[in-house]
Amino acid sequence: MQEQLSDRERMAFAQLEYEPLSVGQPVRLGGRDFGRVLGHVAAPDGFTLFVIGRPAPSRELVLLFKGSTGLRKGNPTTWSNEWLATNLPLLGAILRRQRHIPSQLRTARRVVNRLLAAYPTRKFYLYGHSLGAINAQYAVATCRQPGRVKHAWLYEGTNLYPLLTPRQRHQARKYHRRIESYVDIYDPVTIGYVDDRQLVGTLRYVDSERQNPVSQHMWGGYHFDDHGAVALRPLDAHFAEVTRLQQELIARLTSVDDLLHEAPASLKAAPATLSEAGLGHLRDWLERAGKNLPLFGGTGVY
Repeated sequence: MQEQLSDRERMAFAQLEYEPLSVGQPVRLGGRDFGRVLGHVAAPDGFTLFVIGRPAPSRELVLLFKGSTGLRKGNPTTWSNEWLATNLPLLGAILRRQRHIPSQLRTARRVVNRLLAAYPTRKFYLYGHSLGAINAQYAVATCRQPGRVKHAWLYEGTNLYPLLTPRQRHQARKYHRRIESYVDIYDPVTIGYVDDRQLVGTLRYVDSERQNPVSQHMWGGYHFDDHGAVALRPLDAHFAEVTRLQQELIARLTSVDDLLHEAPASLKAAPATLSEAGLGHLRDWLERAGKNLPLFGGTGVY
């Protein structure tokens, strides 16, 4: 059924990852019955995933990888797990060009391998947005049975390809059109895309328009035709110019790397102990950075 959905319907399906789904809950969307929530993974490091499908003999199983909570809706635990332990270390790794794989990504690999073993006759379809897309990228690049991942639709995630090993990159390239990575280049989260080859899967360059950073990240620049197909554009001179500026920015942003190390002491506590005061400091610190740094959602060169 997933292969028959329109782009608009798949976007709506991906948005379910942010809903408070519970095991056993029926999943219906646009008059279609997708079965029930068969599983909910909530790991200690913050990794969250929903398993959706019908009981056997159905062959289709959908994995929804949950993304980050956001600047204003997070709590101390989600901020620690999503930002201090995952998003900011990934940004630092990209800036330093050093391979660093946070805990959530490793958990994604273990969970997907476990599910592949638990459902040996199923075909897997994956959705992920933002951090969910990043976790899904790592899972598909490292899973033991890549042939059983039939399709994945990933939205607005940082390009993880530069941090993969040569073996993982080889596996990622083999998916080709079975993985579609949708990228709005006005979204400050979608850093690292330089062409249509160096990424996990196939690049879908969204023909978007500028929004505020939060709306931009949450599919705000996406447009659909009467048949539900998303508006895409070829990798044109505009894409080349924006990605060139982005790469130049990354190359000279040693100050951002310094900023990560100069965070307030209250932000360096263990993730499980981040206080409400520390959460407030983190929000303020990131928002100050965001006024000047496009990677954090500022206006900058974009």
